[in-house]
Amino acid sequence: MLLHHEQRTVELQRSCCQQPHHVCEHAVTWVEISTSALMYNIAHYKAIVGSVVLAPVIKGNAYGHGMEHVAQICQNMHEVGMLCVVRLTEAIQLRRAGITKPLLVLSIIDADLLFAGLYDIDIVLFDIQTAQKVEAVGKELGKKIRVHIKVDTGLSRLGLVIEHALTFVIATSFFEHIFIAGIFTHFAESEKADQAFTDYQLTYFNTLIKQLEKKEIYIPLKHSSCSAAITANKNCHFTMVRTGIGMYGLWPSSDNVYLTQKEYPTFHLKPVMTWKTKIIQIKKIPAGSSVGYDRTHLVDKDTTIAILPTGYWDGYDRRFSNTGCVIVNDQKALVIGRVAMNMTMIDVSTIADAHVGNEVILLGDYDGVRADDLAQLAGTINYEIVTRINPAIVRITI
Repeated sequence: MLLHHEQRTVELQRSCCQQPHHVCEHAVTWVEISTSALMYNIAHYKAIVGSVVLAPVIKGNAYGHGMEHVAQICQNMHEVGMLCVVRLTEAIQLRRAGITKPLLVLSIIDADLLFAGLYDIDIVLFDIQTAQKVEAVGKELGKKIRVHIKVDTGLSRLGLVIEHALTFVIATSFFEHIFIAGIFTHFAESEKADQAFTDYQLTYFNTLIKQLEKKEIYIPLKHSSCSAAITANKNCHFTMVRTGIGMYGLWPSSDNVYLTQKEYPTFHLKPVMTWKTKIIQIKKIPAGSSVGYDRTHLVDKDTTIAILPTGYWDGYDRRFSNTGCVIVNDQKALVIGRVAMNMTMIDVSTIADAHVGNEVILLGDYDGVRADDLAQLAGTINYEIVTRINPAIVRITI
């Protein structure tokens, strides 16, 4: 009997896993990823940069959208020339998932460098110790390892300070088993209307490139642009651009919307993500009842409430307590009481035909539940809203 139950459990798990385009009927919260919207956004960024290599950034679980799902879509797009991740372990995961597009690790080497050589992964380089390790791995494998040298031109984050960059690149160019495939920097405030500091960083980066070319060091992939810079500053394109938040249909900032539409009036983005849950209980509570922890909400009349099996563990921020809303049957329902770890309560008194099993939109392309709306409620940015959705929640492509 026990073996029968174990076999049944395995069959059920396999059944759910074999439905990539459908939610397992027992799922209570899930994220839907629009393939058409993602492809639309990527194609429109590519149209702006033309022959320049377009490299989507899929770090942070593809900004919460599901790294492997997004990578598989990009895999089949001719517009995509390379995929960028933040960790070597992410790149290894993608290779093992069958992704064959060129991959670049932007920041963190958190696995044996041997994998970079075995899986043909481009890696970041910004110190001589790592360069020596890369050289040793390349010698062991009998091949050149591709690297991109990261230069800090003013963000004061990861990378070589500009004063040491020229000497470092020259020294690295003498290693027999290293191929310098790229050199890059990252902007501090390209999202702003004032592009003065971005231009300041560009000046340093351009000067370095010219100095290298005087030494007859020509690096094929030169890149600095994030999503904001692609549409706001044509001088940033070089030979490769990295598109992050924009490809997911989210604007880097309101300033960037203004700058983009000024230069490209017809350019717009389509949100890629819709986050859903289900109502698991509906009940009426009498006037004077309190709702949730700390009794932060008191109803002043008889009220119909619905309980959602989603809370801050899932990534639905506690700051949405008594301020947020969700969409039920195309109508807004207010969040009432504290958002708990695994539960959220909403007022459905005025929602027509609300019932147990109703799909509820927590985040999507509706007023009040867009990523920017939720970011404003939480006092943060849209990046954080989507990336904090728990990776354990199933993502499906539609």
